[in-house]
Amino acid sequence: MRRRLAYAIALSTLLAGPVRAEWLAPLVAETAETVGGGKAQVGFGASYLNDARFPPFTPKGDIKWQSLTAVPELGFRIAPADAVEIQASYEFLALDQNTVSSGKTSTYGGGDARLFTKLWAVRERTWFPATGIRFGVKLPNAHQADHQGTNETDFMIDALASKRFGEWATHLNLGIALLGNPGFAGASSDGQDDLFTYDIAVVTPRLGAAPADGWGVRGLLEIDGATGSRFDNDFTEIRGGPQVSWGGWTFYFGASGNLQGAAARYGLSGGAFYTFELERVAALFD
Repeated sequence: MRRRLAYAIALSTLLAGPVRAEWLAPLVAETAETVGGGKAQVGFGASYLNDARFPPFTPKGDIKWQSLTAVPELGFRIAPADAVEIQASYEFLALDQNTVSSGKTSTYGGGDARLFTKLWAVRERTWFPATGIRFGVKLPNAHQADHQGTNETDFMIDALASKRFGEWATHLNLGIALLGNPGFAGASSDGQDDLFTYDIAVVTPRLGAAPADGWGVRGLLEIDGATGSRFDNDFTEIRGGPQVSWGGWTFYFGASGNLQGAAARYGLSGGAFYTFELERVAALFD
């Protein structure tokens, strides 16, 4: 009995403790921690990508020029417990492009839905980062005929690590993406694409009052990408921008640039998200 109690105490010290609710938009990097037990976040935004090779598996050289706008982008995160977070996102896409295969086209419609689960496994210690895992799927909702998606289900899984140095924060995401191959005309349809994904991010100290007291601003920067593709889906890009917070609201703006591969030549994004306690929502129905 004592041994079992000792194991339980040891396990509880490893599981996530008090959290800092952080959604790193405009970055795509993830913190190892969840948004915090009993909390949720709802967000909306828009983004623009210039001359990306979208969607994946588009034959290299087929796109003469491309303009992709996602508006609105909708996101939701909920943490029923400190160690578990559920994420969902969806967007509507406006695509203007000129391709060798189809000429000039302009379409607008629903994009793909994404569902993810994050598990915060170990809290940060003096010499060790917080660690977690995130996994999920992209569901094939976008129309392949309109070139707004692949009509394939993709699976992604990432190991997450977060370490703070004073008021600075660093985040490392390493993972695998398994992309379904739509077999676009002019491209190989020989199996799925297995990619190794990576993301390293830095977040500056927050200038201003404490998050619950008033406004604050901080900067965010990342390099992310994917490698190992058999279908020219490799890319590396840099992205950064500020977050401005006021009470439960956080507003963000970001810009990105292509370092190599299939990433957009440049991109812009902006939006906001709101953090709230689930108890406040439940109280409305009492």
